[in-house]
Amino acid sequence: MATASIGDEDKSLRAKIRENFTNCSICIKVFEDPTVLPCLHTYCKRCLTNYIPDNTPGSTFLCPLCQKETKLPEDGLEGFLHNYFIDSLQDTVLTPTRKKKCGACAVEGEDVEAVSKCLNCSEYLCGPCAKSHIRFKMLINHKVYTLEQLHSGEHHQELQKFQRVFCPEHKEEPIRYFCLQCQIPICRDCKVLIHDEHKCTSLDTAIETVKPKLASMLERLNDKISIQENELTILEGVLRDHNTNTSSVMKDISDHSRHLQQQVQQQEKKLLQEVQQVSEAHKKNVTLYLESCEVTTSTMKSTSDLVDSILSRGTPAEILILQQQVGDRLQELLLPSGGSDIPQHLSLQLQTNNDVDREVNKGTGLGTIQQNRQVIQGINSRGPLTVTRKAQMKEKPHLVSQFDSNCSRPYSLTTCAKPQQGYLVVGYYNNKVCRFSSDGQLLLQQSKAGNRSLGKPFGIAVLLDGTTVVSEYGSNKLIFMSRDLNITKEVDMKGPDGLHVTNFNTILVVQPDLKQVSIVNIHGATVDTIKHSSFQWPWYVTVLNNGNIVVSDTYAKAVFILSPTGSLLHTYTGSGQNQLSEPTGICVDQYDNIFIADHVTNKIHIISSDGEFVQFLATENDGLTDPRGLAINHDGDLAVSEDGGKIKVFRYIDSD
Repeated sequence: MATASIGDEDKSLRAKIRENFTNCSICIKVFEDPTVLPCLHTYCKRCLTNYIPDNTPGSTFLCPLCQKETKLPEDGLEGFLHNYFIDSLQDTVLTPTRKKKCGACAVEGEDVEAVSKCLNCSEYLCGPCAKSHIRFKMLINHKVYTLEQLHSGEHHQELQKFQRVFCPEHKEEPIRYFCLQCQIPICRDCKVLIHDEHKCTSLDTAIETVKPKLASMLERLNDKISIQENELTILEGVLRDHNTNTSSVMKDISDHSRHLQQQVQQQEKKLLQEVQQVSEAHKKNVTLYLESCEVTTSTMKSTSDLVDSILSRGTPAEILILQQQVGDRLQELLLPSGGSDIPQHLSLQLQTNNDVDREVNKGTGLGTIQQNRQVIQGINSRGPLTVTRKAQMKEKPHLVSQFDSNCSRPYSLTTCAKPQQGYLVVGYYNNKVCRFSSDGQLLLQQSKAGNRSLGKPFGIAVLLDGTTVVSEYGSNKLIFMSRDLNITKEVDMKGPDGLHVTNFNTILVVQPDLKQVSIVNIHGATVDTIKHSSFQWPWYVTVLNNGNIVVSDTYAKAVFILSPTGSLLHTYTGSGQNQLSEPTGICVDQYDNIFIADHVTNKIHIISSDGEFVQFLATENDGLTDPRGLAINHDGDLAVSEDGGKIKVFRYIDSD
């Protein structure tokens, strides 16, 4: 079998390096004073100076390529590392568009193009200066090569031997040692002045430990990239199949409608609109998930290419200077990225009910659209989803348990990702977030968001990976917390209130001041908004199993049921003595029962998915007082938070 020659491999490497590392992505020109950020992306220092909006130390900005938030060091841009690796590439692999100038002629004030370089002096020289350079007795053994010779690759080892990387602190001193205690490369002055009592070693010795460690992490990242690419292939197939299926169903409906009389034509139009709405909403969810996977995979690939090039082409000093940032970035990318499987809800099949001829006279026309969601084969090990029978309600709810949360005005509560982790509750007036066990024992509480106090936390929800999301109405923030309730990210957002995490791992955020519901991804970016003229003061939000959105509006004294695209389907206000007065918390159970807490009348209404009253779950007679937040726990019971801080759990389903 034929093998590639060294020359062919070198050409392939040159092509990859040119594609990824030739030019600054801001000015689209060859790097000038290349400066590397913690995310490993490199830019001209001058370009970064113009790009960063606030050059105050400690301020943050987003990397132009990967959008990773980066903090400006205490000494400004000088605190970022110079990318000597790019400098090395420009001497050995890349053909720069900017011509090098002769350093010797520059001393005389002349601007002459360089054609050679002395490796011993790291000096670029023109033709005459190159010849005279080695005529001096003390310089006769210096290595002077033309730029063409250096780019040929035949002197790569010599170039690495003489390559000098200078200390960021002592600009004229080259890096010579590696401090084992501080894990950084240092110069001779650093060793004497700062690291005198530290144990140090040579660069060649240190690289034998650092390089295998980074190579191992790189191998693991490449394994993860393979898994991610497989998921992308599966998702693309799901999207193709979904489009084919949607087209087939719509054609079937249209073909069948031609055989029916005029009285069913209106029903045909209704069904086609329903298919279109469901299809568009579902396609949008799949596309969002696909785009998120593409961004993650692209980031992993670009980092992998860069680290691979650094490890294969960089000198020990270059690798050791970047090793901490490279290790940190690889470790960050190797962290779990929010759920090990693609959500099984992404597979949606539509089908028609063709047995409708006998229904024509009843006005049902073409029948109904059935939605079947199945597990995506090859991703999840569980079997297909099944339709659950309707719940049999108790005539009178049973109070299973109750406990005092000590949260003043607990506007919202939710269950944690796992049953054993219990409940999460917010205290709006005493500004805290608490986690309780399922039997009401306080496990954890948090009143800080970094260095500041929480500002009137209102809504709370949990992402699929266990990340807690809290809306701060008083601080105009949406904050993300780890499982131990430490803040990991905060996003500016105007007056966020009620929260709900969908099956697609997106976050619905109610913003009553703006009369809208925003759709936010797991990174905190708003991807869409839902508005309707009926909104007066939307407060809480939840989602039905078919994707329809339910919103409670305290000023309108109503609960609205909308399609995923924002069309109003049903409105519930109650009637007579049972009319809603101040609807607050809402939630949905697995049977698509909608629960509404009416704060003023001390009642919990249950309505169907089409907005029809079913029954009351609990009233004052059941010990209910000032209900606010609602949540279905892992046992299928309804948890209610009350103004006084009590959490009460009601069982409302008859067990077999």
